[in-house]
Amino acid sequence: MSKTIESKLVMISGAAAGVGYECASLFSSRGAKVLLLGRDNARLQAACSKLGKLSGAPLGYLAGDICRPAFAREAFEFAAQNFNSAVDILVNNAGAIVRSDATDTSDEEWRELMAVNVDAVFYLSRAAAQQMPEDGAIINVSSTCGQVGAAGLAAYCASKGAVNQLTRAMALELAPRKISVSAVAPGAIQSPMLYSRQPKGITSAQIEADNLAQIPVGELATPQEVARAVFFLATERHVTGTILAIDGGYTAR
Repeated sequence: MSKTIESKLVMISGAAAGVGYECASLFSSRGAKVLLLGRDNARLQAACSKLGKLSGAPLGYLAGDICRPAFAREAFEFAAQNFNSAVDILVNNAGAIVRSDATDTSDEEWRELMAVNVDAVFYLSRAAAQQMPEDGAIINVSSTCGQVGAAGLAAYCASKGAVNQLTRAMALELAPRKISVSAVAPGAIQSPMLYSRQPKGITSAQIEADNLAQIPVGELATPQEVARAVFFLATERHVTGTILAIDGGYTAR
């Protein structure tokens, strides 16, 4: 049975662009109230303005450092004050990547990646669980790298593996309260992260070709496809503890 989405409050991290923005667009188009989180105030404001022209649903945004435990508390207080509502759905979408072998990953790179990909997910999920009403949902954006290894992405793989295990554990903890916790695990997506922190001299065409060669269906996923999967997991009562691959068959091999 599907959960009613209209008038529910959805909080999305990393919502100014890519998958996060598409999630915000989809949820708001279905009548949900949406609170966008991110680090860049100007980009959040622009995204919110753009969304406002597409949907009449209430929107808001809050800029801050999601890696700080205090920001999670501030975000949920902001939601309560500005929407007069508890958060019904949390989408942990913000993420970072380090393209380096374990031996070449610096202490600073490791700490930064874990802070964004793991700490922030935990802080926001914990705060959500402390106030979320029955029939709520937490959806984490993981990766195929949380399920299979990838040379040159040691820290990233470790961080997404941690997200998957946090997802499963919280799904069991929150099941008695009828709160679902699941994750989407995309492979290569046509989004800014695909092209970020790549070796110097490599072209966008080369990046896409290298990834396409590993995807059985021969296509990159789009942010819209990932957003639809997030929406599905957020609205189906009987789906929890699931890590849903969106990878064109990559992990089926």
